[in-house]
Amino acid sequence: MKKSNLKSKLSYASGDVYGGGSFLIFSLFYMNFLVLVEGLPVLATTLIILIGKVWDAVTDPLMGRLSDKTRNKFGRRRFYFLLGIIPVFLSFVMLFYSFGITNITGKIVYYVFAYMFFGSAFTLVMVPYNAILSDMTDDYNERTSYTTLRMCFSGATSLLAAVIPGMIINGVGGASIGPAQTKGYLAMALVFGALFGLCWLFAFLGTKEKKEVPEIRKITLKDWVSVFRLKPYRNFLGIFLFFQVCVDLVLALFIFYVDIVVLQYKSYTLIMGVLLVSQLIFMIINGEIAKRKGKVFPLYIGLPLWIAVTLMFIFVDSTTPVFVICLFAALIGYGASAGNLATWSMLSDIYDIDECVTAQRREGIYSGITTFLRKFTSGIAIFILGIGLSAMGFDQNEYNILKSKVADFDPATYAQTNIVVGIKWIFIALPAVLLAGCLVFAFLNKMNQKRFNSVIKALDSFHKKGDLSLLSPDEIADTETATGVGRDKLWNK
Repeated sequence: MKKSNLKSKLSYASGDVYGGGSFLIFSLFYMNFLVLVEGLPVLATTLIILIGKVWDAVTDPLMGRLSDKTRNKFGRRRFYFLLGIIPVFLSFVMLFYSFGITNITGKIVYYVFAYMFFGSAFTLVMVPYNAILSDMTDDYNERTSYTTLRMCFSGATSLLAAVIPGMIINGVGGASIGPAQTKGYLAMALVFGALFGLCWLFAFLGTKEKKEVPEIRKITLKDWVSVFRLKPYRNFLGIFLFFQVCVDLVLALFIFYVDIVVLQYKSYTLIMGVLLVSQLIFMIINGEIAKRKGKVFPLYIGLPLWIAVTLMFIFVDSTTPVFVICLFAALIGYGASAGNLATWSMLSDIYDIDECVTAQRREGIYSGITTFLRKFTSGIAIFILGIGLSAMGFDQNEYNILKSKVADFDPATYAQTNIVVGIKWIFIALPAVLLAGCLVFAFLNKMNQKRFNSVIKALDSFHKKGDLSLLSPDEIADTETATGVGRDKLWNK
């Protein structure tokens, strides 16, 4: 690997230090922080998250369009990496610190604003980030290589984010969960906020963009809606959203499952660590598989394996040895690595397919809509999950009080209640259904390296000749299959 190419890949991958790290810290700690440290009702916390996702409905697509229109010496996308450094830092700190507000209503209002600010900062950098890879290389396997390293950085940061925040929180704020941990959460947020801000400086300094950019075109509502007419994009969304919602729900439920279903909270860090380490290791393996068999192929192995493991949790209870749960976590890590690699590496190919059909470069629009849909569907899913848990009678705050302050409270007896049985079946059934849906869309996917190369050649032919005269009949057929439209509808300005 050339030194300059390695620098480019490392710089690109550093952006997902923020994407992976902030996401995991948010998933593992935020609801606990709001409920147990700040004292907010569980339903209020899910409402805060939902409002933030609705806000993303405005900011994500607009940011995508803005990055498409941006023209300056720093580039269309890289400019926002530089611009986002301070907002990324400040917004992450504000997520975990309310500046002395004591009124519950005041806290709810404040955290709605803080989460909207965090979502805006995330959008500011991640939407251009998800759009930039097609500018950096148009080689099918190189894009897989970039994405593999990106996912490794994301996985490694997630591993650190699963362990170090808790150490900082407990070290500064004490091990007793509650308001006393406020300073611990602030210290954690300052440390990781600084790390997340710096990662965008590295991404800005080492990434690159094409010097030739398309002319700015007026975009109407019809243009926004038109992205959903692209059949390969609809297929991609099926794979992407089913998988990402599954990951979000599993992370949201995982601590409950380990704590109150199998009564292994003392081993939670070990189990989560095994999952994240295995995901990181298998990411490299799946990257090589994707280069040889195509980007969607790892899903054919990883998703059925994850479904099988999920169903095995039917037989797991408090008597199950920890090493068995760790083994299951490792196998889930394999499935998670396959899904993350496939979904994120496939996105950049959509931009080229769209240009082949519309004669437009709309990376920002696709990135903005995809980022929004990913966050919005997850927000809706978590909100519904919160309503479901409340309807079942589960109150996390009440459970922690019972466990820590009631002398004769028996977690094993509580684990036999209908509430805990319900949580167990949600943890099993939801991932199985969502992964099965993802797998169906994966089997319907038509893109592979040969067809992608035909799309790139078709773009070259359109740019040079205005038609497909540089392609063979087989390459034209591959282009039609990859784009999902006939020859007469390609390059339709």
